[in-house]
Amino acid sequence: MEKENSWQKYCFRPEGALSGNKVRLLKNCDEAFGEMIGAVKAAKEYVLLEFYAFSDDAAGRLFSALLKEKIRQGVGVYLIRDAVGSILTDRDFFSGLAAAGAGVAEYRPVVLWKPYWNWIKRDHRKTLCVDGSAAFVGGFNITEADLPLSLGGRGWKDAQARVEGPAVAEIEKLFWESWFSSRVEGACPGAVPRPAKNYQTGNPTTCLHTKGVSSDTQAGGWGNVPVSIVSASGIRNFRSIRRSYRYAVDIAKNYIYITNAYFLPDRLIYRRLIRASCRGVDVRIIVPLKTDHPYVRWASWARYAHLLKNGVRLYEWQGGILHSKTAVIDGLWSSVGSHNLDHRSLHYNLELNINVFDRQFGAEVRRLFIEDLKGSKELTLSEVRARPLLSKATSKLLYLFRSWL
Repeated sequence: MEKENSWQKYCFRPEGALSGNKVRLLKNCDEAFGEMIGAVKAAKEYVLLEFYAFSDDAAGRLFSALLKEKIRQGVGVYLIRDAVGSILTDRDFFSGLAAAGAGVAEYRPVVLWKPYWNWIKRDHRKTLCVDGSAAFVGGFNITEADLPLSLGGRGWKDAQARVEGPAVAEIEKLFWESWFSSRVEGACPGAVPRPAKNYQTGNPTTCLHTKGVSSDTQAGGWGNVPVSIVSASGIRNFRSIRRSYRYAVDIAKNYIYITNAYFLPDRLIYRRLIRASCRGVDVRIIVPLKTDHPYVRWASWARYAHLLKNGVRLYEWQGGILHSKTAVIDGLWSSVGSHNLDHRSLHYNLELNINVFDRQFGAEVRRLFIEDLKGSKELTLSEVRARPLLSKATSKLLYLFRSWL
């Protein structure tokens, strides 16, 4: 019984975890996009998409054509994109989807005369839900950068989780919270699913989508994997992702393996990683060498010496651009999602991660991390200390302004 319930030790709120799920790790863009495209093609009732960036490029046009075909088949399509993340995408692109019958919404439209806060609080989630039976959570946007090379993309390194079971309802509930906080540009009033009154009042309490979901699914017939859907979505629970991280790090006994595209956590997480290392936990972190936000990488270097001095091992991924946000602790707690370990994800953005409490899934995340170490270069304390004085000063200056990065 102790072994069976040991996952609960790593869960910040075990009573909030949902059992009866099946979860698979999609380790790269080929797997993720193959599964997402397949799921959309198989949709019978509705498709819900919430993406920070949805571009008018090879990826966006591929999905646009696919979604329009599903609309012609009578499938309800609802899309939320972030105003800043998709700022380079012409409005005509989304108008075309709306004209075809899709529900289209823009999260927090940019207004030039509004304060800085209007620009920085963004919807950074990347989720896809189909028919209430399957959901995808991870770091992939619908852009050419994320698309596999085989489909004409640039194949950024990222990961995603596919979940089936009761957890899907929680992800859909968060989708509709975002929907009613967005500016709706197009709607398909005859399409399913229909928003319930409690969503319209801004106080969502239950998932509104059960149509097309079997009784076995609602009863947990998918499997036996407990998961928590953790999110940052306003004052009420905006620290829940950090709390789950902090709690699991404090409980860790054997190892903490983190891969993060923008590793710039607050002092609380830094201190706990160091404490874990000092008590004998194997703490390793993979960060990017190549990045689309180099100033974040420079700011991160300001803390590297302190981490290395206290036994935390750091590695730089030597391949293409790293965009992953994954972690595994002792093989019992794993996290995959959109949340970067930085100030913006913690304080401003809407984010969504799935925390999985399962040895088999944890083994997959660990196996991916160990494999990625082969393509990474370990940083040393002497190397960090030997950086030119100007480089050190620049890193410290950028770190001081980390809340703006």
